[in-house]
Amino acid sequence: MNIGKSIRRIRTEINMSQEEFAKIFFVTRQTVSNWECEKSYPDLNTIVKISDRFGVSLDVLLKEDKKTVNDISEKTALGLKWNKIRQTVFLSLSIIVIFAIVSLSVYGIIWHGRKNKLENHFSDSISLLGFSESDDRYYIMENNGTRYILPHQEMPSFWDFSVNFHAEHLDCINETDLCVADIRISEDMYSITFTDRKSGEDYYIETDSKGSPLNDVDLPESAEKLYEENTIENIFENGINIYNKVYAE
Repeated sequence: MNIGKSIRRIRTEINMSQEEFAKIFFVTRQTVSNWECEKSYPDLNTIVKISDRFGVSLDVLLKEDKKTVNDISEKTALGLKWNKIRQTVFLSLSIIVIFAIVSLSVYGIIWHGRKNKLENHFSDSISLLGFSESDDRYYIMENNGTRYILPHQEMPSFWDFSVNFHAEHLDCINETDLCVADIRISEDMYSITFTDRKSGEDYYIETDSKGSPLNDVDLPESAEKLYEENTIENIFENGINIYNKVYAE
């Protein structure tokens, strides 16, 4: 006798419908029908409940039904395996989510602190140095014939994942009747673009922190004159001083 027949015999002996039997064990009528037709089997936990509820020993329910016992054992083992896998996946995902939340929270605290520090320092510094904001949101200050120009600065958005200004630089522009010197001072690079007014040609050079050329370029006399008069060196000295005050952390 197999377990399907045993369940049908128990149910019919007490004159119980499949629907009534199903309600007792919290399954559907179709599930009970499948059990009785051997399309599926109840799990071991349900078999034990059937045995207890109707006073039928497990030996009687499963007598000579080795195939059913083996199938149930295999399905139970597989179910336990998948339950373990699901628990492991759930635990792993939970750890990842918790780590992400904690990381974002820590980053948010750091980002907000840096935002306030950098923006407030930048704003206070340009005010003390005498910069004024132009219509196109640049900050300009003139000193000894040189215009010092700073870009508008604010921290990138939270989701840019950056804790510093994107573009930290200072432009220093000196114009004479013969030449225009456009000096760029940034964290790791110094450069000058000379524009000779007579020829209209541009000459680009990279320099050290004092404005001395690092690459070999034949400069026009108008640019050489700015070096001879120490104009370039003085601009670099003032510019680096401004840069350090504005962008110091």
